[in-house]
Amino acid sequence: MDRIDAMRAFVAVVNEGSFSQAANTLQLSAQLVSKYVSRLEEQLHTRLLNRTTRKVSVTEAGSQYFIHAQQILLSIDDMEAQLGGLQQLPKGTLRISAPVSFALKHMAKLIADFQARYPSVIVDLQLSDRKVDIVEEGFDIALRIGQLESSSLIAKKIAPIRVILCASPKYLQIHGTPKRLEDLEAHRYLHYSYMNLETKGQIFK
Repeated sequence: MDRIDAMRAFVAVVNEGSFSQAANTLQLSAQLVSKYVSRLEEQLHTRLLNRTTRKVSVTEAGSQYFIHAQQILLSIDDMEAQLGGLQQLPKGTLRISAPVSFALKHMAKLIADFQARYPSVIVDLQLSDRKVDIVEEGFDIALRIGQLESSSLIAKKIAPIRVILCASPKYLQIHGTPKRLEDLEAHRYLHYSYMNLETKGQIFK
């Protein structure tokens, strides 16, 4: 049994003065409302209501429970209303980590449009090519190039990224042109340390 539903049933019975009226208010059957209240009394090991064929009255324990239950339900309803408001009108700070080159090229207009739509949200954009720890460092979103390692984080593909290997004509003239990925072992090259190369065996043109 859901304790909150049972509380609502009990509070409705007290407010309405009968199980049938409480059932109409809650849009439930009178039998289900009665079951909720009976189960609640069983869990509390206390009689909350005196029932007769004519009326329902509240016991002393029920009066005390009613006061606290009503406060709890009002608090829950208020919390849900506030959370619903946040969904409609977001506010607060949104912390984003993004690669430097990607952010400089693509994110300025996106962030400007976002803040125009949600002026109550402060965007804290931190540019870094290192792999930040989203949880430990308190980021809400991290934009990254590559495959997400096994984790509990949720990843969503935004766009494909092309990665190419290139060399100057003079370098190739002096050192030769590699034909396979393994040939790079004999060459001097700059490698982006955060990018995994998964093109083993590919022929370069």
